[in-house]
This record gives sequence, structure tokens and C-alpha cells, in this order.
Amino acid sequence: MTSGSTSSKTAVTPPTPASPPTDAKPDRPELRQLATKQPPNLDEQCYLHGHAPAPEQIQIIVSQAALQQIDTHGRSNLYTELGGALLGRAYQYQDQVFVEIQAALPVVSADHGPVHFTFTADTWSQLRQDREQKYPNLEIVGWFHTHPNLGVFYSGDDVVVHSAAFTLPWHVGLVVDPGRNEACFFGWDNGDLVAFPGFYELLDSQQSPYARWRVVRTSVWRDATEAELAQAKRPSDSPEPTTVYAPRTLKPSFNPGIGLIVGSLGLLLSFFLLVGWVVPLSQQVSRLEHVVLMMADEALATSNAAACPDTRLRILAPLAGQQYPVGATVEIIGTASHPDAAKYRVETRPSGAENWVLLRTMNHDTNLDTLVRWETTNYAPGVYDLRLTAVDPNNIRLVSTALCELQIELIP
Repeated sequence: MTSGSTSSKTAVTPPTPASPPTDAKPDRPELRQLATKQPPNLDEQCYLHGHAPAPEQIQIIVSQAALQQIDTHGRSNLYTELGGALLGRAYQYQDQVFVEIQAALPVVSADHGPVHFTFTADTWSQLRQDREQKYPNLEIVGWFHTHPNLGVFYSGDDVVVHSAAFTLPWHVGLVVDPGRNEACFFGWDNGDLVAFPGFYELLDSQQSPYARWRVVRTSVWRDATEAELAQAKRPSDSPEPTTVYAPRTLKPSFNPGIGLIVGSLGLLLSFFLLVGWVVPLSQQVSRLEHVVLMMADEALATSNAAACPDTRLRILAPLAGQQYPVGATVEIIGTASHPDAAKYRVETRPSGAENWVLLRTMNHDTNLDTLVRWETTNYAPGVYDLRLTAVDPNNIRLVSTALCELQIELIP
């Protein structure tokens, strides 16, 4: 890394807000899991890259070992996107949420290219094994990937992956452009994915900062049109934004005399379009869906593991304690794959009621997929129990299986 950091060491110790921020208050089931721990002194032990996040935002602290791992992997190939997982711990202190990233696990994916990177099932499985062998005491707190010479932004695919697999309030994503020495963290802020203005480097190996990345001001692009509009509305005197490559609509002008020729080629071009673009795109979407569910198994199982301890019989989504408005369709995603089961039942009931209401019976195994879509239009507001059960041919629960039962809430 050759360019110098534009940040300054102006961080302060964690403030005590006059009124705790809404998103950081430990009134959500996910936040109640977090341990209370005093963070490093941000002024004396850390270096601030970019600008200090707002008090209600996630405070990100990255070890120099993790930064070196990310940088080394990102520079190993400047022609394709690379990525991996961020490992560490999340905790809270004085009504603020901190994420300490202590290590980064690179992954090698067969499905990557100049402008895309995908966790395949094989690479995600390898990632799990590597974490258990090298960092068994650390949790996956986010992910990282590179945009070599493309600029730093969150693409539509990045939004899909983060929204589906990294749903906890402290889950973060890092995008690095190793060619331009630029970087930015992304994460949740009051339910929205945003770009964070900066992060802290923990000076645990050397007193001078290791990362030479410039933290850029960027945004989350959910589609190409949004990116183009944002670029068009940028004032002429505003700082140069990160380059976003978005397809533009072409308006060609044809000579009417060749219209018949163009029309006659339509069927042939459509065939090549179907074979060369639509089919591969469909396959890519299918792979992305599978990868998202594979990642969700790792990310969400942490929240629902207590309610569903058996990985062969587990509800991954919704999360325990999650709220939905009455009338919403609750998509229940999970795994139902037990060797002794004849079928599986997904049921619900008002919390404390005696009788269960059957939502669906499945006569086949399901692995990381939708178990049932629960239409809640005719249900009253309140707390509801959800249950996934493996049963024998007589609909009797297998006593050898652990209970999988959690609660969610329907709100007006």
C-alpha cells in the first residue's frame, strides 16, 4: 500500500450518551445476547480511519493481523474479485455496540471474475472447517470482498447477500479496492444498510497504522438506475465519488432501409440471447440463492440455536423474538432432514395456548429452504409459538429429536 491515509488520530473514548440511541439499546433479543465488555481506549490504543461513526452506529475495531490478512489476500489477484469472512466478537458498552474483528479467513471460489465474487457451497463448507480449526473461539461477524480498480460501493448482489445472511445488528461488510487503496465498511443503521464513515485500527502489533486505505464516501446501490441518478445529481463542486459501473440504456439510430434485415435477424439473436445470457443469468441467480441460504445457516443459526439445537431440525428464519405486522407473509426457512422421520410438521399457536395449528406437513426432507409461507392476515396481534417437528408414520413426534420451538410477535 503506497498512498497515505487521509485519516487523523482524533478518536475519543467511548462517550456516554445522554439518552441511549434507539438502535443500540439492549431491548431487542439479538442485543440481549451480547456480553458487556469495555472496549480498548479509542484515543490511545486505536487509529481512526476516516471519520468517527455516530454514537448510535456500530463502532468497528479491526486488529492489524486481520487487516494484513485482508490486504494480502486482496492483492494476490488484482484481476478478479476475492473475498472471505470476518471473525471476531460483538459486545456492548455504555449503550453502544462494538464489533472487534480479530481475524479474516480468505476463501477460494471457483465462481468469481472481474466484477463478481460468489461463495459457493464448497467454499462455504471449507470456510466453516477453517474457522473451526484455526479460530474456534471466534464468531463470523461479517464478510469482505474486493473491487479491484472498480471503486468501492455495495452492489445489488452485495445487498442481497448481506440482507439475507448477515441480519444481526452488528454484522458488517467490508469492500476494498486494492488498486486504488480505498475501502469502506457497510452495515445496519436502524434497519437500513448504510456505508459507515470510518473504522478504528487497533494498534496491537505496531504503533504506526498498517492500513493505508482511504475511507471513501460512497453509497449502497440497489440497482443500476439508482446509481446513475445519484451520479447525475452530484453537484459539480462535490468531492469525486467512487466510480460505479452501471449499464446505460443505448439509443441507437437505424437506417429504415435495413429495418427488414434487422427484423429477420431477431429470432436468431433471441436464440443466442437465450442461450448466452438468460440461461447463465438464471443459473447465477440460482447459485446466489443457494449461497445465501448456506450463509444464512451459519449466520442465523447462532440466534436460533438455543431454540433449535439439532441442526437437522432447525428454523433459521424468522429469528426468535422477531416482529411482523399482522397481514404479513412470514417465510419460515430452515432444515428438516432427520433419517428416522417419516414426515415433518410446521405448527403455530398463540403463546400459552393448548392446541397447535398446522401450517404445513412435508413428506420429504428439506435442506436450507422454505418450509412454509405463513399468511397472517386472519391472526390477531400477539406473541406466537412456532414449532418444527419430525414425526413417524402415525404423526407421533420422534422422541429422539430435540425440540425446535421459538416465539415471534405479530404487531398491529
